[in-house]
Amino acid sequence: MTGLSDLRALPARHPAVFDALVAVGLMPIAVLLPDPDHPDGSSLSGAATAIAIITCAGLALRRRWPGIVLAGTSVGAAVVIMLAGGASWIVLTPVVALYTFAVLRDRRSAVVAWAASLVPVSAAVALVTDPWPPDPAAFQYISSFAVATAVGVAVRSRRAFVVAVEERAERAERMREQEAARRVAEERLRIARELHDVVAHRVAIVNVQASVAHHLVLVDPPAALAAIEHVREAGRAILDELGDVLNVLRQPDEAVNPHAPAPGLDEVHRLVASFQSVGLSIRQSVSGSPRAVPGGADLVAYRVLQEALTNAHKHGTGQATMTICYEPVEIGLEVTNPVGADRAAVLPSAAAAASGFQTDPFGGAGFGLIGMRERVAAVGGEMAARQDPDGHFRVSVRLPDRAGVDR
Repeated sequence: MTGLSDLRALPARHPAVFDALVAVGLMPIAVLLPDPDHPDGSSLSGAATAIAIITCAGLALRRRWPGIVLAGTSVGAAVVIMLAGGASWIVLTPVVALYTFAVLRDRRSAVVAWAASLVPVSAAVALVTDPWPPDPAAFQYISSFAVATAVGVAVRSRRAFVVAVEERAERAERMREQEAARRVAEERLRIARELHDVVAHRVAIVNVQASVAHHLVLVDPPAALAAIEHVREAGRAILDELGDVLNVLRQPDEAVNPHAPAPGLDEVHRLVASFQSVGLSIRQSVSGSPRAVPGGADLVAYRVLQEALTNAHKHGTGQATMTICYEPVEIGLEVTNPVGADRAAVLPSAAAAASGFQTDPFGGAGFGLIGMRERVAAVGGEMAARQDPDGHFRVSVRLPDRAGVDR
């Protein structure tokens, strides 16, 4: 199967080699294969054989100079027909050249080339046969040349259509990326404004009341205590309002417990158990010495694994592989899962995966991978998301361990 695929890809990968093989392959057909119209099965003469070989050899250059090769093969085929005294398989060379010309040129030029290539061949047939009634081979040449031209025009139209579809798809992908980037920027601006509105007024109150308490703490302790109470109430209001804003940004199914510590890698076993309870089969692999990761990297690691496993559960086939690698100065995370057939067609291309901005193949608007990438970048890490050739979607993350660097 691999050999057949390589053979089909040969014209696109190595066009010069393919054209040379076609030229060499037609030589024994044109020279040695007797024409069925010759009852004696006679072969070509020495001069006709030499011209036939040269004519076939010209096909090796049919993509580089399609017009010259078409003219040369038409004249060469006419000369061979005249020397052979009748029809010959050499007419295959102008047929191939005409097909190539029709693929590489526009439709009008292809029609003109069809008519022009028939002139020398038809004239040669008329000279070596009785003028009336016309030899049936002349009509066969007309039809075969017309078929070659029509097939070439059709192939050219199909290739142009495929190119247009690919350009539209690339343009749509760029527009989706731009739209996702715009929406992310607008959302960040909205959150910033919201946080400013929530915090600015309360912080101003805290500042004023703290100044009042500072001035009254010695001369009027009860008034200072009242100011400190105002500070405490303003601080509680800030926390409550910040919590309300952040709750809006949480996922609908994300549990909220304001008194619980932020989750980290030490909670991964519970995360895995929660996904296994809903039917996701997870194969785990941990290398190195598990340890607590200081700073925000621990929370980022947990959220990245949570998001990647969520995508695997929603859009995969029910299986996933999770790898955690504890290295001396960094933490490596990787989640892979086979993608369902309904999602395989919309996975990111290699070009999109290599770019700094990538659309999300699962979330539609692209916020799943964007959010993961921003979390990782916020703590100085690196992330890559791509589709492997075997149909698996892979999320790889490297997070720095600041404590490991200091050790």
